Amino acid sequence: GAFKKRIDDKRRSSTSMGKIVEIGFSDYEKLTKEQRVWFNVEPLTTAGLWDHYVNHGADKNSDTIDDLEYLNFPSIANQLREFNKTYFPNGVPEGPDARQDEFDKFSEDQLEDDIEEMDDKFWKESENLEKALLEHINRTGIGK
Repeated sequence: GAFKKRIDDKRRSSTSMGKIVEIGFSDYEKLTKEQRVWFNVEPLTTAGLWDHYVNHGADKNSDTIDDLEYLNFPSIANQLREFNKTYFPNGVPEGPDARQDEFDKFSEDQLEDDIEEMDDKFWKESENLEKALLEHINRTGIGK
């Protein structure tokens, strides 16, 4: 009955999300706006903002900022903008190694303080972001 339907819905949804991830990594430009929002923002809800920079998420940093604005989270978008202004005044470089090279130009203490402050602020809002992302999935039907 209802339980089996819930399991099927969940399975179908995770298969759809898997497809979005596949497209996102192999042919990013083919993602629809709705898919892109989920692709860029979902990793933030599980791993935080610092992870965004040390992995491949920040390769799509400006899209991620736009997607946070689209979901009505300008405060989180602004956190990324502020961090970028400090650490990447010439734009966010492609690839984790290139970003690490930029981080290495700063004092470790400053970087650690900024990361801690950024993550503390972010995690206070992450639950609401996660809810908004779930509403986005349900409203747009991208999980079907």
